[in-house]
Amino acid sequence: MKRAMMLMLCIGALLAKDLPLSEQKTELLKLKRQKIEEDADIQKRSWVSPLIFSLSSSRSKDTSDMQSETNSAGLEWSQDLFRSGGIYYTIEQADALRQANLLGIDIEEAGYLKQVYTLKSQIERNTLKRKQSELTLKNRDIDLFIIKAKYKAGSTDISELNRATIDRDTARTALIVIKNTLRNEVYELKKLVGQEKSDTVFLPDVPLIAKSQYLKRQLELLQYESKDKSDDAAWKITRASYLPRLTLNGSYGYSDYQSDLIDYSGDNYRYGAVLSIPLDVNTKATVESSRLQLLQTRTAQLDRRVELQQEYDKRLFTITDYEEKIAVAEEMISMYDELYEFTDNQVKAGFKSAYELESLGNSVQIQKYEKEIQRYNIVIEKISLYFDTKQ
Repeated sequence: MKRAMMLMLCIGALLAKDLPLSEQKTELLKLKRQKIEEDADIQKRSWVSPLIFSLSSSRSKDTSDMQSETNSAGLEWSQDLFRSGGIYYTIEQADALRQANLLGIDIEEAGYLKQVYTLKSQIERNTLKRKQSELTLKNRDIDLFIIKAKYKAGSTDISELNRATIDRDTARTALIVIKNTLRNEVYELKKLVGQEKSDTVFLPDVPLIAKSQYLKRQLELLQYESKDKSDDAAWKITRASYLPRLTLNGSYGYSDYQSDLIDYSGDNYRYGAVLSIPLDVNTKATVESSRLQLLQTRTAQLDRRVELQQEYDKRLFTITDYEEKIAVAEEMISMYDELYEFTDNQVKAGFKSAYELESLGNSVQIQKYEKEIQRYNIVIEKISLYFDTKQ
């Protein structure tokens, strides 16, 4: 267990140091995180009211032709000192929402990494599939050549020849399809990592994460936990908004007045405190709506946890299926090796043709490729589980 944890930490440190993504995607993720941090700071200080500074100047003339001029400057501030806990919950919500949004970027980044390493695995796997298809096509060509010779010799009928021809054409089509699939996967990888990085991406040795660790560190569940804290704080803020609040008011100003009759100038100020409580017919409904949003988030989290438990089990069973296919391939290799050795002796003795020996040799290599293909399928499943978690 300790070894697996150390391996995960090493992989996480490696990926954090140099993301295998294009410069543009890396920069975009960085900017998104910076914006979230700035928005969180703004929200944490949103309870602080601005200090209003004002300047004014006016001139007037009445019907008696008397003129006057007024110039003034002033500062004004109205600040809540107490909101029945609303100020504390505002700061708490900002921190929780910040964490939830940052986890959203982590999920986006993990999605990119999952795509990159899944595509890399698929490219390496399908490169083997292409080689496998090429050998399968060679075997179908050999089969067609032998059956065609038998048909001309009258030792087989047209249905066998048709079957061999169809099998050969099917193998040719399969090779075309896998080549096209492989080419598209290379293009998709270049879109994610950039032209210059596509050949430098390597597959990390991703461990199979334990179910308990998977559910503990799963990114979506962690985000739900932060959303829960945010919604809980939002509910308390809503509730506090209908409770008493204490507001401090203050202003200071200077005025200068000049007219044809009188001139004066001087400063003025005022300060005081207001204790208020809103009386709103929608208080109960608004608070309840906020509470229901919190309950909705918690229920969604529980529902998603159940889904992810099943998702983990499904991938684990899929891995088991691939391991069984590896065991089958090993059995096939053993059987073909035995047949190859027997046929080799028969060829040397003149009882079998070199074509049959070549076909068996190809079949051995096809099964060896099959083992590696299934190993890549297992890696793909591990990648999906690993990059769903917080590293």
